[in-house]
Amino acid sequence: MPVAAPLIGAAAGIGGGIMSANATKKAAGKAAAAQTAADQAAIAEQQRQYNTTRSDLMPWQASGSAAQDQINALLGLPGANTRGGVDWAAYVNSDPWRVSDWQNNYKDKTIGEYGQYNYQYDLNRGRAADPNYTGFDLSPYKTNPASDQQAAIDALKLSPLYQSLFSNGENAILSNASATGGLRGGNTQNSLANFGRDTLSAVIQNQLQNLTGVSSSGQNAAAQTGTLGANSANSISNLLSNSGTANANAALASGAANAGAINSIVGTIGGLAGNKDVTSWAGKLF
Repeated sequence: MPVAAPLIGAAAGIGGGIMSANATKKAAGKAAAAQTAADQAAIAEQQRQYNTTRSDLMPWQASGSAAQDQINALLGLPGANTRGGVDWAAYVNSDPWRVSDWQNNYKDKTIGEYGQYNYQYDLNRGRAADPNYTGFDLSPYKTNPASDQQAAIDALKLSPLYQSLFSNGENAILSNASATGGLRGGNTQNSLANFGRDTLSAVIQNQLQNLTGVSSSGQNAAAQTGTLGANSANSISNLLSNSGTANANAALASGAANAGAINSIVGTIGGLAGNKDVTSWAGKLF
């Protein structure tokens, strides 16, 4: 029939349009998948690097926090991990399981924050089972700034540094008094008393200066961790945005390919409908 050629051509055109659309969609899907996989790999590397660096800086942060607690004690102030009169760091460190749970599962919290969280979580869970449950005994971890200050000063008086300075100075004063015949005089006793106070004051100031250096290092480590976390979050957000854009573009390309194929098919069918040979042939079928 003379109509066979137009039909074959139309079928080839329709088939070609469908194959082209499928190829376009497959290529768009592969491109989106490759982009997403690359972004996910980059995200994993960002998270790995952040976790590694954060872990490296943790000892500095821990030392800084401990130093700040000692500074506060010497100044008669509550510790950085002391809230509500409870030393939460001591509470956490009293149980190896708590320490492990904090280090492995709650790295976003300070040890003091985790201590409060752990205590409250246990209290809420215990009261759900028994309304009379009062939680862990916190009495061993209660603090008092005044008594903590005195304890910190007493500890310094027992330190090797103070003992060495005081002993050497005391010997020098006594030797001088002995040489001048004033060993039993009141001036010698006053000199010893003043020297003891002055030495203690100097040791306290020296200790505060040393602790401030350690505390500052911890503060810097915490700031670096915060900056790294913010940069990592921004990078990950950008990578996720890239993946979203790639998948959106793939969806648009797929939709455009489908629309193109449909338009091609509709155009081909419309052309056949206007072909006299096809119209005549189709009329003979009915």
